[in-house]
Amino acid sequence: MGETLGPVYHALYEEVVWLNAKWLEYRKLYGQSEPRVDFLNSMARFFFRVVQDVLWDDILLHIARLTDPPKSVGKDNLMLLRLPAVIPDAALAADTQSMIDAAGARWSFAREWRNRRLAHRDLALALDAAATPLTGVSRKHVERALDSVSAILNRVHRHYVKGEVAFEHFISRDDADTLVYHLRVAKQAEERQRDRFRRGTSTPEDLERPPEV
Repeated sequence: MGETLGPVYHALYEEVVWLNAKWLEYRKLYGQSEPRVDFLNSMARFFFRVVQDVLWDDILLHIARLTDPPKSVGKDNLMLLRLPAVIPDAALAADTQSMIDAAGARWSFAREWRNRRLAHRDLALALDAAATPLTGVSRKHVERALDSVSAILNRVHRHYVKGEVAFEHFISRDDADTLVYHLRVAKQAEERQRDRFRRGTSTPEDLERPPEV
């Protein structure tokens, strides 16, 4: 890719991998099934609501950052929009620019939320019920934005490496599924402890930390 495109592409590649990894963790916790969400609520409702909101906001902010202009306040930014300018192949640069232009509508929601709710708090929106509401956002919006971002990077990847990257797949052993597994083990242990207290067969270890009533 050369000394100009290579570093920019590699940095964007890492950003998109990390963005997809965070989204995958969000989906594992909150997007798989109602029983899982119900279980998390039964364990620590407030905490997991905080985690949900923080993860969601961070993902929207990440999408907004990736789709910012190449310059802001006189400073250069690491953004997708910088790619066409550093691609030496004219045809590939034009194709990449066309993909970015076409995808703009797919990620505009994140920039609106960043500008009016997340990075800045729009006064009219906060105080005036009649203010222009924020665009509704769903998981489908996020999925479409991530697909667009991945497609743009893969267009460059195919040209130079002759293959594609499955950005939507991220493997980690210590992930949200691992957390849920250990929470279930802890829940089962707590239920067995409660049963021993009810039957009067509690152990010395049980007495060190009796179950909450």
